[in-house]
Amino acid sequence: MPVLETVRYRTKPGVAVEAAVAAWHDSQSFATAQPGFLSRKIAVTEDGEFLDLVEWQSMAHAKKAAENFNPAKFPELMGLVEVLDESTMVMTHYEVQATT
Repeated sequence: MPVLETVRYRTKPGVAVEAAVAAWHDSQSFATAQPGFLSRKIAVTEDGEFLDLVEWQSMAHAKKAAENFNPAKFPELMGLVEVLDESTMVMTHYEVQATT
């Protein structure tokens, strides 16, 4: 069953939206290399909350990718880690029940 992963976060003070989106783009190679990856989108609210939406083939794939998130092993993640305020980060996994 497909899974939608949401990661909500804010950036550190002074980080421009463009810099956060550029860091997200840099991290894309990590996501696409993970088994079970289907798609990924980034969105931001008017007040600066980001939403990273990732679709995985299964819950097992989503959880494994989360376990693999390691900037020391995958340097392409470093920019993302540098701009996001980890104290605001909330990750949630949803099993898809229906699509149209």
